[in-house]
Amino acid sequence: MVIQEIIAIAGKPGLYRIIVTNRANLVVESMLDKKRISIPGTSRISSLADITMYTTGEDVLLMDVLNRIADKIGKSEVPSAKAEMQVIRDFVDGIIPELDRERVYNSDLKKLIQWFSILRTNSAFPLESEVVDNEPEEGATEESAAKKPTAKKAAAKKATAKKPGSKKSATKKSASSVAKPTAKKTTIKKSAAKGSKAK
Repeated sequence: MVIQEIIAIAGKPGLYRIIVTNRANLVVESMLDKKRISIPGTSRISSLADITMYTTGEDVLLMDVLNRIADKIGKSEVPSAKAEMQVIRDFVDGIIPELDRERVYNSDLKKLIQWFSILRTNSAFPLESEVVDNEPEEGATEESAAKKPTAKKAAAKKATAKKPGSKKSATKKSASSVAKPTAKKTTIKKSAAKGSKAK
């Protein structure tokens, strides 16, 4: 599944897949119950493609973290997001030992597990990054073709561009606001007290 099509919406549970976009709104489908809703383009949304997680080295894309979990455990069960925190931390540490324990909070890890479970239920793995086709169309200039963004990606960027007052979370995007976008990527940072965090 293309990760650019998957978003989290502030104030709404779970994850959503972008179905249709236009200038005014987005039509999205819940990955929990398959219900479709229309949300205004000004809604606070976070594309999973823009989220990264803190490590002791370079930050790692959330997509890569999720794919690593899927590859590592196969069809095995994952802990529940409601499990004891130590169980969740031990599970994640066993797969991504380089995560920065100081900046990736418990709430971030719970969100990571929750999102992974939702994505696996929707047969989303392996997650892939959208490839923009820059081949010029017949009669179009190479320059104009290169500047042609996909509708879904453009809409997601528009909706995430304006996030006044959004707070940073530890996974570089927290449960409710998933992450605060930077120039081109977002990180899961925590807005709450240290000790309740997930990217």
